[in-house]
Parts: sequence; C-alpha cells; structure tokens
Amino acid sequence: MQVARLPVAAIPRARTLRQTEGMWKAVIDAGTDKILGAALLGAEAGEVITSVQLAMLAGMPWTALRDAVITHPTMTEGLNLLFASLQARPVR
Repeated sequence: MQVARLPVAAIPRARTLRQTEGMWKAVIDAGTDKILGAALLGAEAGEVITSVQLAMLAGMPWTALRDAVITHPTMTEGLNLLFASLQARPVR
C-alpha cells in the first residue's frame, strides 16, 4: 500500500484563492496501482473528489490522474501534484 499526501498550500490555485489550509491524501494498492480511497480536506474538495471517484469507478490506475492534462488554474490540478508524490511500479 502507498499513501500520497499533499498539503493544500502546494496547489497553485489554493494560493491564488488564499485558501491554503488543508491536506489531501489518497491510498493506493501497490500491487494493482488502483486508488482505494481518498480524503480531501480544503477549498473546493467536494468538486475535486468527483474526479477521484470517477477514476476509482473506472478502475483506472493512479498514474492516470498523475499524468492527466487538467485545466489550469483549478483545484483539480492538484491531483497531478498529489499523485506525483508516489513511486510508480517498475515496468516488467
């Protein structure tokens, strides 16, 4: 299992909104790269969690959100940063 963590202050849009309090976390199954769950605390978290939910429902790996082109500047763009903190499984 891997846990991705990101302070909301690291998200560019949060800084422009001056709403930098909070923390985002996501739990990943290291064997399958599937997102098992997420907790987003901070500005606009209710909007952003829908993107995570859709990825989970579709069975997408966490790398899909890490590598997605997400509109700038938005809070959802923080998903790129959140998942960039994880280590990808080696290609076999």
